[in-house]
Amino acid sequence: MLRVEQIAVFIPIIALLIPIVAILSAHQQKMARIFAERQNAPQSLEEISRLRAEVYELKQLVHQQTIQMDSLLSLSTRPTTPSEDVPQRIG
Repeated sequence: MLRVEQIAVFIPIIALLIPIVAILSAHQQKMARIFAERQNAPQSLEEISRLRAEVYELKQLVHQQTIQMDSLLSLSTRPTTPSEDVPQRIG
């Protein structure tokens, strides 16, 4: 049979074991989540490569549109010579 002194020693030990068990179970859950994500990794890699290809296409489209806009602006604005500019400034 346990004596009172032994029970008094076990109470703080059991109280300290509770957070340790909680920490270990949380760690186990995190590890299980990581392993589950690793199993889905091939699908994620495929999705990442598809998104990278889409971003590349969008960049190419933006570059093409920028070049077209620049060429349109250069066609619509003609440089003025100083002799034409002076009467316009004077009024």
